[in-house]
Amino acid sequence: MKRTSIFLKSWVLVTFLTVTIMTLMYIGHAIISVNSIEDTYTKLLQEKITAYKDTVMTNPEVYLTQAETAQSLDPELSYFIKIGDQSRFVVQNPDLQGQSEPLLENILANDEILDAIDSNVDDFSRITIEDEENNPLLLMVFVHTFELQGQAGMLVINYELDEFQAYELNAKSITLLLLTVYLMGTIVYYQYLIRNVAEPLEVMTDIAFKYSRNDFSKRITFESYDEISGLGTAMNKLGKTLQATTLMNREERELLNHLFDSLPAGILYFDQNFHLKLVNGPGQEFLDFWRRVDPDAEAKAIPHQFKEMVQHAFTTTAGSEADLSWSQRHYNVKVTPVIQTDLQKTAGVLIVLQDVTNERQLDIIRGDFITNVSHDLRTPLQMIKGYSEAIIDNIAESNAEKIEMAQIILDETTEMNKMVNNLLDLSRMQAGYIELNRQTVDLATFFNHLAGRFENSFKEAAIQFSYELDDGIKTYPFDEEKMNQVFYNLIDNAVRYSAEIGTRRQKFIHITVRLEDMLDKVVFEISDNGIGIQAESLPFIFERFYKNDKSRTYSKQKGTGIGLSIVKTIVEAHDGEIEVHSEPGVGTTFLARFPFHAS
Repeated sequence: MKRTSIFLKSWVLVTFLTVTIMTLMYIGHAIISVNSIEDTYTKLLQEKITAYKDTVMTNPEVYLTQAETAQSLDPELSYFIKIGDQSRFVVQNPDLQGQSEPLLENILANDEILDAIDSNVDDFSRITIEDEENNPLLLMVFVHTFELQGQAGMLVINYELDEFQAYELNAKSITLLLLTVYLMGTIVYYQYLIRNVAEPLEVMTDIAFKYSRNDFSKRITFESYDEISGLGTAMNKLGKTLQATTLMNREERELLNHLFDSLPAGILYFDQNFHLKLVNGPGQEFLDFWRRVDPDAEAKAIPHQFKEMVQHAFTTTAGSEADLSWSQRHYNVKVTPVIQTDLQKTAGVLIVLQDVTNERQLDIIRGDFITNVSHDLRTPLQMIKGYSEAIIDNIAESNAEKIEMAQIILDETTEMNKMVNNLLDLSRMQAGYIELNRQTVDLATFFNHLAGRFENSFKEAAIQFSYELDDGIKTYPFDEEKMNQVFYNLIDNAVRYSAEIGTRRQKFIHITVRLEDMLDKVVFEISDNGIGIQAESLPFIFERFYKNDKSRTYSKQKGTGIGLSIVKTIVEAHDGEIEVHSEPGVGTTFLARFPFHAS
């Protein structure tokens, strides 16, 4: 489609209007010229009428009595003469001869003619009267009063100006027509500008504001193809591009926000006024934790350790790193200045903090594990070595002494073997190599068997063992061998961490199996009134190699600290969960919850 030019159209219209105005000016000039000609003609006509008056006045009685005297007059010229009581009205125009009387009455009734008669002064008047058909007649009228032989006389000469009247009417009509055309042209031009310029620009302005609000639902349509429509087409393309860009930016922003929030490290961004401008989930968790543990947090924008590092970054434009601790939680903190390359100044500071509490705790646990294993292996190995040398050197004289020494060697070897097997079992389980042989197990028989295994330990520690099964929970499907390992570790811990003899009226270990209707779970509860677990150790009690009493206050607390890790792994393999509640000096309760299976 060929594109038209709105400016060309405007130029054409403006040119047309200009030509019209020039035409009107020309017509005005012509009217002025005509008026000048008319004035000249009027003057000549007045001279002609004056000459005719002079002719009449040479012998007025003849013109009063003889009609043939008027034959020499112009057809447009008529006269009325009156001397005393006699008068005569002569009309030369054949079209008006039939209405001479009404014509004379209208002339003599005209105010200007009456004023001229009363003044007794020769006077020319240009008047308009109506004929019998109410058509206007333009007349040049001359009034002359005189006295003849003692009688008053009056001569009224009129000349028809119908040609000038027709010309004036035509000029006025043409002028009015051209003025009307000019006004219509201006209205059309105004409507054209409204429709083709103002309205499209208003639509494009509205759509541009919608684009600024990310609303791309509207598009611009045009009937013509000109500069405005070209601008609209460009805006449509711009809208599509902005929509695609906005969608892409939104997806990228959502992705970045998701990645930002999913980062394991806490991120905080501060401006030069130490105002927090950006924070992710882990960063907000740290701030919440800091406000809980720091009594002066309400009066601070950020921790004072951060403020010093941030000030250093703003001052030196260099980053820094430090390990900081709050209430037994440890963080690795890195501070990096964000520099605006164009302005060569620091716009803000980015703080990245990593919670390394678990890593620190694991380092401690690993160190403790090495110490524990070294201690737990050195003692039995020394005993095995000593008793073996005693047997070889025949220090044991009797067979009974040799058998006793061999039994000690066997017991220590068994304990070492159990320790190694536990380590191997834990490694296999946490590597995913665990297979369950679920069978319906009679719980009473299961717990009676456990009690038999600890019979000597219960007597030695003066512990009363008991269990209680709710109605309807007499059996449960699980891997009996592995669950035996779970309860063996829990009971063994309860025995080893039982209170000293004499500190309790009665020491006990009690197992309860019940159904939680609300959660539809079977709960195995193992409780004791032993020495308990310190509050700071509870979050790590199920970690590998973690031991509650690192100072080895109690000599009977042997082990590598992996028993409860094995317990937790086996319970979770059975789709269960385990938790612990303990109070130092009161006792400990382990709760293992498993899905309920109706028999």
